[in-house]
Amino acid sequence: MKSVLNNIKAKHAGKKNTYIFMFAMLCIPILFFLVFNLGVKVNSVLLSLKQYDRGDYKFWGFGNFQQVFYDLSNNYEVKEATKNSIIFYGVNMLVILPLSVFTSYFVYKKIPGSEFFKIMCYLPQMVSAIVMTLMFKYLVDKLLPMVYIALGQQAPNVFVDGTKLGVMIAYNIWVGIGANIILSLGAMSRIPDQLIEVGELEGISLWKEFWMITFPLIFPTITVFIVTGVAGLFTNQAYVYNFYGDFAPEDIGTLGYFMFIKVIGKNSSPASYPYASAFGVLFTLVAAPITLVVKYLLEKFGPEAEF
Repeated sequence: MKSVLNNIKAKHAGKKNTYIFMFAMLCIPILFFLVFNLGVKVNSVLLSLKQYDRGDYKFWGFGNFQQVFYDLSNNYEVKEATKNSIIFYGVNMLVILPLSVFTSYFVYKKIPGSEFFKIMCYLPQMVSAIVMTLMFKYLVDKLLPMVYIALGQQAPNVFVDGTKLGVMIAYNIWVGIGANIILSLGAMSRIPDQLIEVGELEGISLWKEFWMITFPLIFPTITVFIVTGVAGLFTNQAYVYNFYGDFAPEDIGTLGYFMFIKVIGKNSSPASYPYASAFGVLFTLVAAPITLVVKYLLEKFGPEAEF
């Protein structure tokens, strides 16, 4: 009888120790989530309903949201930022994503020269963003004038003239491919060799192999790229701050850059925080359902494959 009681006590003690261990492991991440995620979001919503007046925040209702809607319709800088955000999103989805996937496939198949492309495309991810910006600016400032002079034309200032948006798009394409390549390669490396060997025995071309075998099997990873791209539509700075700091031309900024300088820039102040919070809350209300719908459609109508 005594041994049975000791066994019961030992089991209860073991369960107790397990619960203590689980609590100790979970309390810190849960606390971080409550403070730095949920707490920040709740504070942003509350702040969007306030106005900074004489050193203190006072309730103002939906005044900040009215100002946001007005600026979206009438403020030239905000309208240009909205247009540029859509442009950079289109570049991300229609240029960067396809290029990264095809480059990953190129490297995955170990075609001659693939390692060189792998290094060149991933180089921006290994070097500081500021260093890459300085390298790119130096290259453009020195190389393009030489090309224009060789053609007998006057060299433009590409970071000031009408070519600045195109230069920013080119830079975003260059630095945006690397991270996608690593994730795409990781997805491709999980494809069983037997499936590829069967395709080779059937005599299919690389193009058919990509569309019939590789693409369906890595589509979940591509879905992640697309969904996160939609979620980041309103927050992407497109590296504008790296090039121009707080004083980017009004026709080159994005919504992410516009909100960033409102709260971090040299001209920012506590008075701009409620307005920026209203911007963030509004964009969350727009982006969240779009993101969920896009995810649902991709999972429902996208290619299905299991391995």
